[in-house]
Amino acid sequence: MSEAQPGALPTDGTVISFYGGLGEIGANMCSIERDGHAIIVDIGVTFPDATHPGVDLILPNWEDLIQRAPTIDAVVLTHGHEDHIGAVPFFLRDFPGTKVYGSKLTLGLLNAKLDEHPGSQLETYEVEAGESLPVGHWDLEFVAVNHSIPDSLAVAIHGPDGTIVHTGDFRMDQTPIDNRTTDLPHLAQLGDQGVDLLLADSTNACRPGFVPSERTVGATLRRQFASAHGRIIVTTFASHIHRVQQVLDAALESGRKVAFVGRSMVRNLPIARDLGYVHYEDTDVVDIEEAGKLPDREVAVLCTGSQGEPFAALSLMSAGTHRFISVEDGDTVIMACSQIPGNEAAISKVINGLYRQGARVVYQSHEHVHVSGHSSADELLLFHNVVRPKAFVPVHGEYRHLVAHADLARQAGVPDEQVIVCADGDRVVLRSGQGITRTLGFAPGRTMVDGLSVGDVGPNVLRARQRLSAEGVVIVAVRTDRDGNLVERPEIMQQGLFFEDEHPELISRAEEVVAKALEKRAGSRNVAERTIHQTMAQFWREILGRKPVIVPVVMEA
Repeated sequence: MSEAQPGALPTDGTVISFYGGLGEIGANMCSIERDGHAIIVDIGVTFPDATHPGVDLILPNWEDLIQRAPTIDAVVLTHGHEDHIGAVPFFLRDFPGTKVYGSKLTLGLLNAKLDEHPGSQLETYEVEAGESLPVGHWDLEFVAVNHSIPDSLAVAIHGPDGTIVHTGDFRMDQTPIDNRTTDLPHLAQLGDQGVDLLLADSTNACRPGFVPSERTVGATLRRQFASAHGRIIVTTFASHIHRVQQVLDAALESGRKVAFVGRSMVRNLPIARDLGYVHYEDTDVVDIEEAGKLPDREVAVLCTGSQGEPFAALSLMSAGTHRFISVEDGDTVIMACSQIPGNEAAISKVINGLYRQGARVVYQSHEHVHVSGHSSADELLLFHNVVRPKAFVPVHGEYRHLVAHADLARQAGVPDEQVIVCADGDRVVLRSGQGITRTLGFAPGRTMVDGLSVGDVGPNVLRARQRLSAEGVVIVAVRTDRDGNLVERPEIMQQGLFFEDEHPELISRAEEVVAKALEKRAGSRNVAERTIHQTMAQFWREILGRKPVIVPVVMEA
């Protein structure tokens, strides 16, 4: 049994590396490698929170993969959610020409995303549930699973060291909207043949019981639409096609026209309709401008912003700043979605804003307007008993979810030493007939997307932005002669440090302190900059107890 040297992989087994999605919600990505060939399963994004000022998206960091430069036989996308496909356009910059495999809807959503990234080079291959095909050094087998987006797939990867099953995200809805259930007979067949390693969704492993069917949400929606007398505004994920279909059905049954609002909603729904996953007529839909001319009782708005995103449609409505929709007394707002961990404060702000505007707000803690797309504990136990894996690594979830899922696997009979809880940056090795072991990992990291910049924003930049937002900035401009002597009084400007109208004298005092310090320490520009920084840091710490960012600007006369 050989062990990897730093920077290398073991050569006597199949190595699974986890780049994202373990210990967090989002940025799902892992690689499965053998003999210099790799299969990548999902390449997703996660979204910034208050600790990431100015950041638009957060990607897995695949620098480790670039340095090793394996042959990428395929990228397999399990489904079309952003946390599984959102980083593909950025991955293609480093691995152009990659072959991407996915279902019809998944590739449809991906292609729409790639339109925003001109020049992306890839080959796409549409696959269906039940299909098997050779890809490079591997044989891939696709299995239907049910999730909160249609056309989701698990994948069985058959290789030299055995069979690895990756579930993607899934649940066990027995009466789904599209009648496409998780294919337990196919999974049982794989179990009979022998599953050497299972990588399975853990998001709901801490929740006991079974997840109710998506159809139960439809009953609540129809009741709410039937009883509402004013406008109805519904927010949900634009990719939750089955939820969207139920909203459309309830709206049309109650005699309402539907307006789509929000970039992803306007982009995704025509794609889903063209591919046959959602059904409505052109006459059922109106532009948002036209919706404002119709009686309130005849209008339903389907919009984005379910997670309290600052510039999403619902957030703007709650603040009274949306261009076309002003929420009023008599309006009903239905939040047909879950709260992604970390977004609770932003969502509460939106809900409170909607109440202030006069709306009646219906959300999960009050009404049955959402069911999860992830299997709960009892469903996971059933799944394990069907698949009967020899080894198990829980994926897709916060660390507590991974630990809970590992416990379920042990209960279902997986030997304790063959259950490994991993984190981003970890690796395990599957060896034929020997099971899995942990091996040397790597520094996972994260890549920040800020506007057109990819990877330029790192921890140091984030810390500087956080400090700017928390402590403010002080700019000190001085003019000196060639010998470093002041030729005029320093000028100080500040933002975010204090309210000048209440303490107008502080700027003058600070300018005097800087002038005296520079008179004592005349010298080069570097000397002046250090003096300004030290003097101002001490002054503001003593006066206000604050540590603003100090920006010295030294100019020679």
